[in-house]
Amino acid sequence: MTAMQRRTDIDFEEFRQLLLAERARTLGLHEEQRADMLAEVGDVADNELATTDFNGPADIASVMADHDRDVAQDENLLGELHEIDRALARIDDGTYGLSEVTGEPIPIERLRALPWASMTVDEAERAVG
Repeated sequence: MTAMQRRTDIDFEEFRQLLLAERARTLGLHEEQRADMLAEVGDVADNELATTDFNGPADIASVMADHDRDVAQDENLLGELHEIDRALARIDDGTYGLSEVTGEPIPIERLRALPWASMTVDEAERAVG
């Protein structure tokens, strides 16, 4: 059995603090998004939309598109929170900064730009493309 590789060239506490700051920022955005979405639901319940003068299906479609956009944005924020939590767990288990695909080190510049990165840029591009 091969020994697990560990990064010795990075300050794990620096990245923990980056991740925690990003987590707090993202959680705040998520909470704002949820509050806005709940306020919109309240507006509908208060019959605000029912009394709005819509100029046809395009206006209704616009309202529905806005709602769908809000839901998608919130789902993206939740996904980002999940990735941040996974990165914090990798710090705790000693695998932070290593690609989950190859086990190779992720460049520090990438980690500073995207602290929750779990693979190199090349690996991420291959995964998407």
